[in-house]
Amino acid sequence: MEISCKNFGIDGLYVKAAGRLDLDSAVEYGVKIKDTMEDSNEEIKELILDFSEITFISSFGLKVVLELYKEMQAKQGSLKLKDIPEQLKNSFKMVGFDKFLDIG
Repeated sequence: MEISCKNFGIDGLYVKAAGRLDLDSAVEYGVKIKDTMEDSNEEIKELILDFSEITFISSFGLKVVLELYKEMQAKQGSLKLKDIPEQLKNSFKMVGFDKFLDIG
């Protein structure tokens, strides 16, 4: 899985990944994001996850997204999911993530 993290503004992080977000890659994805957030000069308050090139998400991938959401809530920050393909939107809606996440 290809993962790119870029800081924006003072306290924002934009993450784009390509491929499948399954058991193996979800661990890598979560670790990369958390490490980048820890290494940032400023505390990250806005996290944007670009899903435009994600082709599949497993329950473990959903768990990683939930953990990131909880971490951002603890910091009084925000998490936004961007450009989610329709088939993945259904996965997020099926587990109720659309109730508390911006999945636009």
